[in-house]
Amino acid sequence: MQKRKVSGDAYSAIKDMLLSGQFKPGNKLSDQQLAMELGVSRTPVRHALTRLAQEGLLEESMGKGHYVADLDAHQVADLYALREVLEAHAVRLAAERATPVNIKELKEVLATLEKLGEDPSKRGEEIRVGLRMHEIIARASGDAFLHETMFRLLNRMHLFIWMDTLNEDPQAADRTRSEHRDLVEFIQSGKSDEAEALIRSHIRTAKRGILKILAAREAFYQPAKPGFAEERAEADSVFVNHSR
Repeated sequence: MQKRKVSGDAYSAIKDMLLSGQFKPGNKLSDQQLAMELGVSRTPVRHALTRLAQEGLLEESMGKGHYVADLDAHQVADLYALREVLEAHAVRLAAERATPVNIKELKEVLATLEKLGEDPSKRGEEIRVGLRMHEIIARASGDAFLHETMFRLLNRMHLFIWMDTLNEDPQAADRTRSEHRDLVEFIQSGKSDEAEALIRSHIRTAKRGILKILAAREAFYQPAKPGFAEERAEADSVFVNHSR
């Protein structure tokens, strides 16, 4: 029983690190370093890394260890397309089935978002908390299978959602906050058509922003033309430093 608890604790701790953005896509995770940080042996850490790889949050390279999953623009576009289909259905059901407890949870998240929105330096955290609202909406749909699927999908999106903060202007951030407030209002009022239209627009806007950044990043990793190696390295350095 104790062994299982230690393994579960290591899994939860490492997953929290991944979902909070402590590791960026492509980072290699050292089981030795993680074991030292968590104060456990390497065995539960290795079990945790294998489990996270099975969930799609990590990639396992034979003989080379585990890396944070690094999705390309095509894969991210596919995730957003799937998310739109699932969440459009979820929000319609939520507008019909949400309980007072669900509405209370949504309003509590809104309050947290409003507080975080007062500090521009916490925009990244605000975006991650915003995903919590979408998980609650999926749960409020009353469809357990839909909720489980959305939960796993949103976990995957945590890995690159930090990119939303790179080129976002204050007006775009304010618009997102307004959309979150309207979404809760539509669900509480049972306005399923309005809720679905808003969530589709909300997701498509986020998708465009992420894909624009991914396209720029991938352009840096195209084969450099002769004579431009130094310019390429300098530009890549600027992008990496900006993304931290």
